[in-house]
Amino acid sequence: MSFQFNEHLIPLNKGHAVGPGWTSATGHRPRGVTWHWTALRSLNDCRGILGGYATITSKVSSHYCVGQAYTDGVDRYVSLENRSWHAGIGQKIRWDGKASTNKTKGTRACIGIETCNVGYERPGHPAGGDWIEAVNTDSKWIMKIEPWPEEQFNMMVAVGKEIIDRWPHIEWRDHHGHHDICPGYKQDVAGFPFARLLRGIYGDPNIPDIWSPFWMPKARQRALIALGYDLGPTQDDGDFGNLSSRALLAFQKDNDSYVIPHWTTFTCDKIFHRLTDEGLDPITVSQTPLN
Repeated sequence: MSFQFNEHLIPLNKGHAVGPGWTSATGHRPRGVTWHWTALRSLNDCRGILGGYATITSKVSSHYCVGQAYTDGVDRYVSLENRSWHAGIGQKIRWDGKASTNKTKGTRACIGIETCNVGYERPGHPAGGDWIEAVNTDSKWIMKIEPWPEEQFNMMVAVGKEIIDRWPHIEWRDHHGHHDICPGYKQDVAGFPFARLLRGIYGDPNIPDIWSPFWMPKARQRALIALGYDLGPTQDDGDFGNLSSRALLAFQKDNDSYVIPHWTTFTCDKIFHRLTDEGLDPITVSQTPLN
């Protein structure tokens, strides 16, 4: 693996999307890592939007932007000692699944990593045969999502290792997507290879895949039913309607979670471990039709 970290650090000047230092609200250190997709493939295009040039002022930034190939490399925009402005409006949940406040929102609490990826299929970006299917956080819109190429994946692992080398208190559960802290407003990074990525970053093959078993609405319904929640006669029909949403809210309330009609990384974690505590295999549950 041979690639470069491209230094485009944004100056700590007024008008640039950088916050100096980590605040007392988070113990003067970052508390998590927020992964994003750029909706663009070109690292050069992303560089301008994210304020990567010192001469450009912007309202958004990130600590890193990871190109698709080794020839692109990885851009650094903000030092790990400072805060990037990587998550804007729509923030409801913080790094640990609890309710977000102005002092603990993503831009104040988390390291932001952008990945060059067009995101979901849309006009101008037709899906390829290897694109990933995953539903959004409200469990209603099944998207086709561009996969992350192998070279990009390897660079993402290297970025993660650099982060935990500087901030070793950040654990695998402290990683999440933009859509996890801004559910209903953002879709990135649905379909993200979290388990494989975090196993690579932390060198731990035992990190469970709490994400991919629940990428689809039917799997989410089956998990709720297996835990005793009533979804009515249609059960796992894939239509995540009112009964399914009420069951999700009941599960969140029963498990001391932030109650919101959205299925996030934090829901995946709670559901996965509740199933295993009940002696059930989450993968088997998610893949076994009930109708």
